[in-house]
Amino acid sequence: ILDVFERNVTVPTSEVTLYSTHASSVAGATFDKDLIKYARFTNLDETNFIDLRITNENNDEFVYRVYALQTFVLHSHVGSMNATENAAAGLPNGDIISVEAQANTAACSVEIFVASA
Repeated sequence: ILDVFERNVTVPTSEVTLYSTHASSVAGATFDKDLIKYARFTNLDETNFIDLRITNENNDEFVYRVYALQTFVLHSHVGSMNATENAAAGLPNGDIISVEAQANTAACSVEIFVASA
């Protein structure tokens, strides 16, 4: 691990982008998808849940609910996400290109931790 990004953000009840990826090294809340080794999202709220929406380059997406005081972890972002219909068609797994979040009834504080090579 050569680079670490850690931030607490307030996630409102409307969907916001936590970070996105790109094919080459960039700065801020955009990461080189080839270098991400680990991403962790911790819902610091004691009452409300958040929904994480993870999208790949094929526009496949899934939503994972992170309840109060729980954590969700993603590992490599390259070739790690595929929809059932794409797999059945023999299409390659897609690279994760964005992670969005939305709180359910009130804004939640969320810790984001991304480790890259």
